[in-house]
Amino acid sequence: MRHPARIIAGLGLAAGLAAACDPAAVAADSATFRSKLDPRLMAATQSPEPVTVWVGFRDKGEAGPGDVARALALARAALTPRALARRQRAGVQPLVDERDIPIHAPYVAALAARGLAPFGASRWFNQVAVRVPGTRLLEIGALPFVAGLREVEHAARSADPPGTGAAAWPARVAGERAGRAEAIDYGRTLAQLEQIALPALHDSGYAGTGVLVCILDEGFNAHDTHEALSGVAIGPGFQRDFVDGDWDVTDPANFSDYNHGTQVMGLLAADRRGAYVGAAYGASYALGRTEVHASEHQVEMVYWGMGAEWADSLGADIISSSVGYTEFDAPDPSYVYANLNGSTTIVTRAAEIAASKGILVVNSVGNAGQMPWKYLVAPADANGDSVIAVGAVDDFGTPGGFSSYGPSADNRVKPDLAARGVGNPLIDPVAGPAGYTSLDGTSFSAPLVAGLAACVMQARPTWRPVDVIRALRETASRASWPDDRVGYGIPSGVRALCWQPASSMPSSVPAAEVLGPNPHRADGPATAVRFAAGGFLPGSNPARIEVLDLAGRAVRELWSGMLARGQCITVGWDGRDGASRAAEPGIYFISLKVGGQVTAARVAALR
Repeated sequence: MRHPARIIAGLGLAAGLAAACDPAAVAADSATFRSKLDPRLMAATQSPEPVTVWVGFRDKGEAGPGDVARALALARAALTPRALARRQRAGVQPLVDERDIPIHAPYVAALAARGLAPFGASRWFNQVAVRVPGTRLLEIGALPFVAGLREVEHAARSADPPGTGAAAWPARVAGERAGRAEAIDYGRTLAQLEQIALPALHDSGYAGTGVLVCILDEGFNAHDTHEALSGVAIGPGFQRDFVDGDWDVTDPANFSDYNHGTQVMGLLAADRRGAYVGAAYGASYALGRTEVHASEHQVEMVYWGMGAEWADSLGADIISSSVGYTEFDAPDPSYVYANLNGSTTIVTRAAEIAASKGILVVNSVGNAGQMPWKYLVAPADANGDSVIAVGAVDDFGTPGGFSSYGPSADNRVKPDLAARGVGNPLIDPVAGPAGYTSLDGTSFSAPLVAGLAACVMQARPTWRPVDVIRALRETASRASWPDDRVGYGIPSGVRALCWQPASSMPSSVPAAEVLGPNPHRADGPATAVRFAAGGFLPGSNPARIEVLDLAGRAVRELWSGMLARGQCITVGWDGRDGASRAAEPGIYFISLKVGGQVTAARVAALR
């Protein structure tokens, strides 16, 4: 918050505005006004051509500590019961801060009075977006409540790759997967849900019930008429078009800009038994249109940030976002790969603020793997404790060639997880109320993980979003050896529910838990063991996980590296020794050594 002496209010504000807009005053103090402009805007001040800029405000209208306290109290009172409960459950402290205080309305009115009505606003960043002739930039900079002006990013959306586009995805034939007891007939979606072990959660009654998922995407045509979505009720006020500025996310005359969101929604919310069932068919949904179909737009990150703030105000538990931004309009150098460090792009910062408010954000990692860019997109570069970035694999778990590469520019593991994103069966809004198709893209792997997270949230209502993220990552298929294509691997709903926060493990010694199978059979799957590192040593320490026989002899090293106190790690043993030979039948110990301490899990090996 700004010092009271720097606040202008009431009649003082009006007088200041009048002086600031006087041409002589502008000329006399042009150095001060110019200091408020992003250097990239200086050339624009000589041209009447319109530019799109962020106008940042100096404060939120407070005139002293008492005003701040009152504004924070009003912000807390304005939280919906759902938003308040989410923040409390996530352990958000403080429950409200200055980002929750609305933009000071007189500042916006002062701009509008000069014909500069904002088309976008962010209370989180205390700024509004306006289109203005370049020759008026200094005029805006002269306003005493304006802290600075900078150009709105010129973003190029990460488009989905061409897919098969099959008009008719074959329905499951009678007798397929015979012998498997199924409470739900998933139809076309069975394989992609089985890959992340989600049907087992559904069988246990965990379908995302009680969880609110906000989808930020393109439009949502036919979301209320397609056979797989017509039963999904969207409550009043729970759909919003930030592009057109209204409350309708459909346009029957425009399918090019209103398809993608419906396809993403289907992967999450659909419930047409025997035809098409989504990952979290029991959850509640809010639909936000923040995107348009064409590849380059100046303002899509503005709309995304507005959508995230709206999701926060609704009390959304999860944001599912299948969008991303990579390259930018020439000649503006704007962002390059080095800027994808989790703290530079405005859309990444907005995602991290959303996470700080207790929202779990799931975003596609991007579809640039076969392009010169190659790397991930914003906001997938956000810290992995805040945002789950999702890559794409096929039905066999092989990464899709188009799926963007990690790591983040500051060398963090990205993507975080991966799910089916190759040949996904999708709702086809164009083909009518019973139309289906198939396409590729990380746009379609992200909502599968978002749906899995919703089911885990229902099953573990006391977990914070960071706990859900850790449970999914630390029990995924590559938890011990993440890479730059699938991150920690393909998540498993079953294994995630077995995860326990490290705080529930003994704090003085490492803890071990056999996840199974035990005994291990030579022709069966690997036996998984989860360790939680305890100990008294702070920070990270060298660690090693080995298989030992009854005599204490090393049979095989499974993992080595640095392990932090309180960190969980899961390894798997396939029953073979270091030379890839099947181990003799008997009793073995999978042992973790870290910080001078040893713990082990007892495993039996059978032929």
